[in-house]
Amino acid sequence: MNILIVGLGEVGSYLAKVLSTEGHSITVVDPDLKRMRRVADLLDVQAVHGDGSRPDVLDRADAPQTDLLLAVSNDDKVNMLTCLFGKRMGAKKTVLRLRDTSAVRRSRTFYRKNLQHDLLLSLDDLAAEEIVKTARQARGLGVENFAEGKVQLRRFLLAEDGPFTGQLVKDLKIPAGMLITAIDRNHDVLVPGGSDDLRAGDEIFVLGEPKAIATFEKRLGGAQRTARNVVVYGSGGVAVQVCQTLQRENVDVRVVIEDREAAEALSESLKGVVVLHADPTDLAFLQEEHVGEADAFLGISELDERNLMSCQLSRNLGVKRTVALVQKPDYVSLYQQLGIDVAVSPRLLCANRILAFVRSRSISTIATIEEGKAEVLEIEVLPGSQLVGKKMKDAGFPRGSVVAAITREDGQVVIPRGDDEVRAQDQMVIFVLAGVVRDVLDLAGIERE
Repeated sequence: MNILIVGLGEVGSYLAKVLSTEGHSITVVDPDLKRMRRVADLLDVQAVHGDGSRPDVLDRADAPQTDLLLAVSNDDKVNMLTCLFGKRMGAKKTVLRLRDTSAVRRSRTFYRKNLQHDLLLSLDDLAAEEIVKTARQARGLGVENFAEGKVQLRRFLLAEDGPFTGQLVKDLKIPAGMLITAIDRNHDVLVPGGSDDLRAGDEIFVLGEPKAIATFEKRLGGAQRTARNVVVYGSGGVAVQVCQTLQRENVDVRVVIEDREAAEALSESLKGVVVLHADPTDLAFLQEEHVGEADAFLGISELDERNLMSCQLSRNLGVKRTVALVQKPDYVSLYQQLGIDVAVSPRLLCANRILAFVRSRSISTIATIEEGKAEVLEIEVLPGSQLVGKKMKDAGFPRGSVVAAITREDGQVVIPRGDDEVRAQDQMVIFVLAGVVRDVLDLAGIERE
């Protein structure tokens, strides 16, 4: 692929390094001449010096012939203009990285139509998802979040004496708001019909609303490892999102904040969350608050050193799991060597999410299963699509695919049934076996390079 990377910060430099070694034709753009030359000297890439939000610079970078444009600088405005101009100049696909997505969340369709990005990624959103997923560590073997966390994909291993083991799919009494989309049986993935049975050792893929999946998880029975008592250190965007998500999942959350004004502001915005104005590295405070008895301690402030120190102290007091936010990707392995259970790098998450899209060769792929045997696609139903106005049962989706969730333009999430009608601008989350991906994309009118 011809890939244009605008912005050579930690995300852009990492992407340039990995993608160039995979044989793609890479062009990089950055206004910092020293940084650009350093990357160009180390890697087999074409380098263009300048502001990537300017059409003349994009023209010199051959944007009109680009298969994929990655706008990943540290400036949101530059990235937005880069996507807009790049797409209008002829770039086939664009990825937009934003730091602040608060405005976009309120008007997602408006921004998508006018900036013309194919994929939007936020460091804060990715980090918050990963931290919550790590903190929960429940029976699910894995968690993926879609539609801003309103839809989840979870995997569960069926025990021999489990309540659903041995039952036919059509006889299962599962909560409304979720679907069993696939079964991984001895590394073969199948989309089950009503007459298929569930067997011990099966890994089942469940897609739907988080609350419904949580109810299903309880019905599975057995020992639960879900975190129910979490202490959070931090007051930034990631910390706020993590607290809000954990609160929705009925987790008891206490937040430690050093700055008094920030503590008071957060206390007003997060009703039901205990906010403590204190130093997270004060051992006496941690002992007084019984932090060692918590299921997890999350050091997720914007200060890496404070995150590391507070996690280590909490770990010594006996907390079951520690998670630290790390701004520098190179430090991730170091944190783990120092005893932190999980180190989360937002920039590394962003880069790896983009790599997954590039390797799948489809911007619509949001997860791959069993090394590509199945995929989860997220597609938009365009106004002129043949799907518009059809009921799900008449839409013609092939066997081996399941439309697991639909996000409406107004933000409503629907777990579709046969009589639900497809609307223009619906965002569909579809579980698809590899053999029918092409058929599903053709049905939706999406081209895969």
